[in-house]
Amino acid sequence: MRWILPVGCLLFLMVIFSGCIQSPPSAPATPVPTPGEVILLPDTTATQHPRMAVNVSAEKMTDSVVISVDGGNDAGALTSLAVRINNYDGTSVQRTLQSPGIGKQYRIQYFRTANAANVNIIGTFSDGYQQTLLMTTV
Repeated sequence: MRWILPVGCLLFLMVIFSGCIQSPPSAPATPVPTPGEVILLPDTTATQHPRMAVNVSAEKMTDSVVISVDGGNDAGALTSLAVRINNYDGTSVQRTLQSPGIGKQYRIQYFRTANAANVNIIGTFSDGYQQTLLMTTV
C-alpha cells in the first residue's frame, strides 16, 4: 500500500513527459512538378466593346423633362433607353423607353412643377451592350 502513491505519481509524470517529448507532426507533402511540365494559364484578357456614339439630350420644362435622341453613328442599333431622373426632394423617376427613334422627343410628365436635379440615361444596343449616354444636371 505504501508504494501505490509513489508509483501512481511516477506513472503520472511519465505520461506527462511522454506527451511533451513527442516529435511534431510532419508537414503535408507538396507535389513536386516534373521536369518539362508546362502549365497553361487561361486567357483572362477581355476585348473591350467599342464605345457607341449616340447623341442624347435632356431638357427640363415647367412640368416635365424632355429626352431627345438626336442621332449619332450608332443610334440605329439602339433598342432601349433607361432613364433615371433624381429630383431635388430626394425622389427619383425611372422610365424605360423601348425602341427610341432618331429625332424623336420623349416627355416625362410631372404632376406639378418638375423638380429634376440630374438625369442619367443608359442605352441598350442590339448586341446587348449597355452604355451611359448622358449624365447631366438639368
